[in-house]
This record gives sequence, structure tokens and C-alpha cells, in this order.
Amino acid sequence: MSAAVVDLGKTRCRVRVAERSAGSGGAPGLSTTHGVEAALSSIHEAVSGLGGVPVDQISVGAAGAFAAPSAAQELADRLRAAYGASVAVTSDAITAHLGALGGAPGVVVVAGTGAVAVAVSPTGEVAVADGLGPELGDRGSGAWLGTSMLGEASRTPGWESVVLRRLGPDWRALVGDRSYDNAQRRASLVPDLADLARSGDAAASELFGAAARELAATVREAATQVAIPVSEASEVALVGGLSGLGELLLDPLERALAPMRLREASGSALDGAALLLERRDLPHEHLVHRA
Repeated sequence: MSAAVVDLGKTRCRVRVAERSAGSGGAPGLSTTHGVEAALSSIHEAVSGLGGVPVDQISVGAAGAFAAPSAAQELADRLRAAYGASVAVTSDAITAHLGALGGAPGVVVVAGTGAVAVAVSPTGEVAVADGLGPELGDRGSGAWLGTSMLGEASRTPGWESVVLRRLGPDWRALVGDRSYDNAQRRASLVPDLADLARSGDAAASELFGAAARELAATVREAATQVAIPVSEASEVALVGGLSGLGELLLDPLERALAPMRLREASGSALDGAALLLERRDLPHEHLVHRA
């Protein structure tokens, strides 16, 4: 028997068992309508891609677990019933923190379709900032960038045609939209915005600068809650889909965080999920739902 570790985001689901891995589409989040059903469907599809490998342990980092702890527990219970395995479910932000820092204290900001920062103090206190979903927060995220781009598309030269090509003729219906259901669709504009910025579009570059400032504010909010110094060179790891944007986001984020500084993540969210199966003495444990 083997352990399955799962990183379930809004854009994609990744599963690893031993040295084998598989993937599927993501799920809109546990806090959405039918969020547990969508999560189960994504996980089942990804696990089936491994060819029926038997598992006796499952660890899941799932988007929306912070906002819907009862749904996270339901997911744990239903996975146990489906696979006969012991199960741990927590937020994908927690598994990202565990993977990035190996269970050590510090600050991690997860920026993908959504955005959240997790800070763990040397004494074991845990704080979470943002992660509120697109309707109330996720400032600086991929969905936030897409929403911002849509709001400016009609009055920024060259943007309307880009948005039309990506989203189709009904794109105007998404202007001002902050719903969970369309978050991934709005976030799909980020590669186009990045292309514009790299081609010298100042307005596109400024949007990435604005996203960086929002993410830095979220980092400081989390760090301050657990007395991690924000006026010193405290280290911050950036993970998630937006981390792949390179200097477009990293340069303005470094400026916005200073004197705090960015560091490379030590591992992935899948590594963090694996750590949850090995340890129950971590400060993150009170945010883990087990079955």
C-alpha cells in the first residue's frame, strides 16, 4: 500500500503516489456550492490516472479549506469512505507553507488563481491573511489581475482585442464579476497580460506592480499577527502559479516587501502534504481535518 498526496487548486489537481504522478482539472474551492463534490471528482479523476494503485493514506491540500472547515472535514470523511484510507485535509496554503519551509517557521505567500499568506512564528503561532476568495479578497491573485484587466480593457489601447480573443464575445459580462465560479476564467487572462507587459505595455506592467503591492500587504498582515518582524530582513517564500511570471512579478514584489526579502521555496505543496502524514506535532495541526 502507498500514500497519496494531493494538491487541489482551482486551476489544477496534482496527485503523487510514490514516484508516480498524475493530474486533472482543479475545483472551484470547498467553500463554493457543491465544492466537496467538485473536489472529490477532481481527486478521483487524478487518482484514476495512476492506474488503480492502492493507497492506505491520503493527504490533501485543498483550496477553500480555510473558508469552509466543515466542508474540509466532509471531504476527509468521504475520501476515507471511498478509499478505506486514513485521510488528512487542510488548505492548499498550509501544504504550500509546509512544503516551502519544510515545517519550519516563516512566511509563505501563495499566489495563483487566489492569494493567501501564512505566517508561523518560532513559538508555533499560526496566522493567515487574505485567502478570502475573489468576492471578498484574493488581492493580487490571478483572478484579481484578470478582474483588473477587464475593468480597463475598454479604455486601454490594444487590450479589448486581447480579452475578446481569450474570453470570447461575452467578455463584457465578466466586467466587475468577482464570483467564485468565474475566478479561473478571469485568471486565464494573466498570460496575455504578461505578454503585453513584456512587449513594453506600461499599463500592463503597472498592474503587476499593483498586484505585488497587494501581495506584500498581505504578507505584512500575516507576519504582524505572529510578531514576525516586517522592518527587518525576514524571509518570505512565494509559491503558486504566479511565481512562474519571473521578473514581471518578482522585481516589484521584492521592492514592495523590502526590507523583507524573497527566498526560494524548499519544496512543493505535495511535499507539504506528505509531511502531514509523517508529523502530527507541527503548529499547523489545528488546521488539519483528519478521518
